Amino acid sequence: MKIFRKRRGQVVVELILILPVFILMIFFVLEYGNIAYHTLIMNHASYEFARIGALVGVRKPSGKPDRTVIAQKIDQAKRKVFGAEADRISVQVKLENTGREPMYSAHLHEDVVVTITYPVKLIFPGTSFLLASQPKKEGKRKIQVMARMPVEKAYLSSEE
Repeated sequence: MKIFRKRRGQVVVELILILPVFILMIFFVLEYGNIAYHTLIMNHASYEFARIGALVGVRKPSGKPDRTVIAQKIDQAKRKVFGAEADRISVQVKLENTGREPMYSAHLHEDVVVTITYPVKLIFPGTSFLLASQPKKEGKRKIQVMARMPVEKAYLSSEE
């Protein structure tokens, strides 16, 4: 029995050494879940914004898409969906030419490319030294997602 009397505080010392590491590992797993959640939200938002841009970009048949109209409609949707958080979300809209219609060369194919940048506030202590974007003292990780959608156009027929 004398062997056990000398080791009375051993369990407490081991717990004090291991518990902070274990809790930090749990915080990292939970923080990755938080980042994944926000990434999913932003992926869906970028898809919906690109869809809005693809549908409202052209006003007349075989016309060119109007980037300012697309950007305004996306900004309206962003403010409606995200409310007060909308100012933290950066949305860039770009139009890219993807080719011409083989049967009628006057028809130009274009895609709306929407890129969203969103700073996620890291919520668990100790995770920002590895997971935060620069500057790390802010405790935020920037998520950037992109979606591409072809612009919907009503084409004039080639006989007209």
